[in-house]
Amino acid sequence: MKKVFKMLTLSAATAVFSLTLVGQSFAASSSFTDLDKVAAKDKIISLQQSGIVSGITTDLFAPQAAMSEAQGVQLLVNAFKLNLDLVRFVKEPKATDYFVKANNDSWYANALITAAVNNVDLPKDLDPNATLTREQFTHQLIRAIETFGKLPLINPVVVDIKDNDQINVEYSGSIQRAINYGVIKLGADGKMNPKAEITRADAAEEIFNAIEYLKAHQAPSDPTEVLTATDSVKLITETLGLVDSDIKIKIDPNAKVTRESFTNLLVQTLQTSGKLPMIKVVPVDIKDNDQIDILNSGSIQTAIAIGAVQLNADGKFDPKAEITRADATQIANNVVDYLKSHQVHSDPGATISATEGAKLITETLALVGADINIKIDPNAKVTRESFTNLLVQTLQTSGKLPMVKVVPVDIKDNDQIDILNSGAIQTAIALDIVELNADGTFNPKAEISRVDATQITTKAVEAVNRLATNK
Repeated sequence: MKKVFKMLTLSAATAVFSLTLVGQSFAASSSFTDLDKVAAKDKIISLQQSGIVSGITTDLFAPQAAMSEAQGVQLLVNAFKLNLDLVRFVKEPKATDYFVKANNDSWYANALITAAVNNVDLPKDLDPNATLTREQFTHQLIRAIETFGKLPLINPVVVDIKDNDQINVEYSGSIQRAINYGVIKLGADGKMNPKAEITRADAAEEIFNAIEYLKAHQAPSDPTEVLTATDSVKLITETLGLVDSDIKIKIDPNAKVTRESFTNLLVQTLQTSGKLPMIKVVPVDIKDNDQIDILNSGSIQTAIAIGAVQLNADGKFDPKAEITRADATQIANNVVDYLKSHQVHSDPGATISATEGAKLITETLALVGADINIKIDPNAKVTRESFTNLLVQTLQTSGKLPMVKVVPVDIKDNDQIDILNSGAIQTAIALDIVELNADGTFNPKAEISRVDATQITTKAVEAVNRLATNK
C-alpha cells in the first residue's frame, strides 16, 4: 500500500446517509414501479423520500439484482460521506495500489481509494466485479457503522444460527452483532444463508435498519465533560483521521487530562505520524511558564505558533487546568484548519495551483498574504508566464523592486505570451530571474512545477539583494 498522510474529519455519527451508486442506482428520482413484490418496499421508499437513495429511472433499481463488490464499496463510501478532502498523497494514488484486481480507469476507482484510505474493512483481494454475499456485505456494513458511527462496544447475546457452520469465522462476530443491532433478521428457519448473493433490496434494507439503530443509540457528548486520556486519544484519532497506533505516547487511560498534557499529546502525535510540516517556532512569553512541565513546553510553543491554542488575556496558559471536551475539540479543529492551509507537497515535479504559487512567493520573499494584490483563481494551475507575472507584480507593488531599465529581448514564442504578462516577463529576464531556452523560447503556457517555481523565486531574492547592494 502506498504511503499517504491522512487528515480526515468524519461526522457519520449524526450525518444523514447519502447512498447513490455510480452507474446503477438503488432507487428512482420520483417514484418506484418495481417494488411491489419487495418486502422492504416501505423502507426503500422512506430512504428515497429522505434523499438517501436516488436514481435516474425506475428500471434501474432492479431490487432482486445482485450487488457487486464495487457497488457495495461505493454504497459504504457515500453512506458515511467518506472523502479525500484532507488527505495529502506522496504521489497520485491508483485503485490498484490497494486492490490488485481493480481497474484504475473504472467508475469505481475513486470509491476504492477513498474506502482504503479511510480504513474501511475490505479484503485486500477484493474483486470489484464479483458479486457480494450476504455475509460479506453485512460484515462490511457492521464494521463501518461501528467505526464511523462511533457505536459503543456491546457484548452481543449469542443467537443460534442454524447454518452457522457455513459462515466465515471472520464474519461471525459481525453477524452476531448485526442481529443484536436489528440490522438483519434470520429466516423463519433460523438460517442466515450467508453464501447467498445479496440483492440490492436486501442491502438497502440493511442500510435502513443500520440508520435506525444509529439514531436510537447516539450517546450525546457533554461539552463540559472533563476528558480522560482515553477520551483524548479517541478525540485526536477521530478528528485527525488517525488510528490508535499513531499515538506513540504512553498514557494512563483513566487519568484526567490537563491543558498542557492534551496539547502535548496532540502535537507529539502530529509530529510522530508525519502530519505536521516543519515550522520555525518563535517562542512567546507565557506568564505562567514556570507551571509548565519542561517536557511539554516545546509542544505548547508549537501549538501557539500554529494557532491551535491561545494564551488568555493575561498572557497565561493555565497548563494544569483540566480540559473539557469542548475545549479539546476546538483545539483539534484548529489543528485541522492549520493543516488544510499548510499542506506539504513532497513531489517537486508536481504542478502548483495559484494559491500554492502565492504562498511560495510570500514565504520566499518574506512577505505576507496582503502583498499579493493580483486577483487569482486559487485552484487554477499556474503557467510559466502567470507565475512570473505574479512574482514580478508582487515585487513591484510591495516596494521590493526599484525602477529598472529593461532592454527587451527577442522571445521566439512571444506571440504566445499574453500582452498583459509581457512586461513582467521582460523584467524577469533582465534581472536574471528567468532565462529563455536554448532555442530562445519561453514556453509561456507550460504549467510550472514546484521545483521550477522555487528556483525562480530564489533567483528573485538574489536579484532584490543585488539591487539593494548596488544602490
